[in-house]
Amino acid sequence: MPFKAVVFAAGVGSRLKPFTDSHPKALVPVAGVPLLERVLRRIVDAGADAVVVNVHHFADQIMDFIASRLWGVPVTVSDESALLLDTAGGLAKIVREQPVIADMAPTDYVLVHNADIYTDLDLAKLMDTARLSDADALLLVDPARTSSRRLMWNADGRLEGWINTATGQRRPQDLAAHGLLPAAFGGIHAVSRRLLADIDSQIPVSPVPLSITDFYIDNCRRRDIRAYIPAEPYVWHDVGTPQKLADAERHALS
Repeated sequence: MPFKAVVFAAGVGSRLKPFTDSHPKALVPVAGVPLLERVLRRIVDAGADAVVVNVHHFADQIMDFIASRLWGVPVTVSDESALLLDTAGGLAKIVREQPVIADMAPTDYVLVHNADIYTDLDLAKLMDTARLSDADALLLVDPARTSSRRLMWNADGRLEGWINTATGQRRPQDLAAHGLLPAAFGGIHAVSRRLLADIDSQIPVSPVPLSITDFYIDNCRRRDIRAYIPAEPYVWHDVGTPQKLADAERHALS
C-alpha cells in the first residue's frame, strides 16, 4: 500500500567537517552517491508516493539537488532556513504547510526517516507492521546497539520512558526500570496522522524547536508508542562522523 514520507535533512552535521563547512550533511557522498539520494531512492522503492524533505543548512544546495533528479514521485521541500525547528517542530511545520501530509486520513501513517541513516531495512514491512498495530507510532529500535541514552520498553513493546545510563537521569522521574527493555532509537519511524495532529497541537502558532524523541518520552503514558525490532538482520549506520561514514562506504562497496 502506498504511503507518504518525510525525510529530515536539515541537520548541520558539525562532526563531518570540513565537508559540512560548505555542504549540507545530507549530501555527503557514500561510495560516490549522495546519502540523501540513497535514502530517497529506497523510500520510493518501498512504496512512497510522495516525500517531503526538510532543509536548513545550505538549504539551496538540497533544493537544487532534488530539482536535478527524477524521482518518480513528487518530492517537495519544507524550508527551515530561518529557524531550525528540530524534528517535532519540523513535523508541525510540515503538517501545517504541506497538503500531501495534512490531507492524510487519521488512520494513515507517514514514514519518517533521518537523512543521515544508511540502512537496508525493509521499509515497506515497517509500514505494514505499523498499519496492523494501530499504534500511534512505531519506532525502529535496537537493544544491542551501544548508547548511553536508552528508550525503555515494557513487555508489550510500549514506551515507558528514557534513561541516561551515564548520568542516571530518567524520564519520567518516577520511572521504574526493572523489567523494562532498554533499546536505542534508529532514526526511522512510522507516525500516525492522528499523532501528527497531537504534535501540531503542542507547538505554538509560530513553530519552535522540539525534538520528536522528547515528545515521545513526555507523552508515552497517554499515547501508544511502540518498538519495532526486526526479526531479520539488517544493516544500519548513523553517518554522523568520518568513521561512521567509512563504515557505511565499506558496506556500499561490498
